[in-house]
Amino acid sequence: MTTDDLMQQIEETERLIAVYRNANEVIVGTQDEIYSRRGLINRITLTAAEIGDRIVHILERRLAATRAELQRLGVE
Repeated sequence: MTTDDLMQQIEETERLIAVYRNANEVIVGTQDEIYSRRGLINRITLTAAEIGDRIVHILERRLAATRAELQRLGVE
């Protein structure tokens, strides 16, 4: 992954953290290669209280890992 890719990933992850922190509900679904033309299948809607904090925590860990990778590459 290039430095630009990592920077873009950081920006997108920061945006997603804000989105999920402010969400009222989250739609979760699966995507299957065979049925991908139909979009998400097996969808469920969860309240933000049920899953929002977990998603934010996952994204924060991803953000920290990406920043660590950039630092490893010598980019501040």
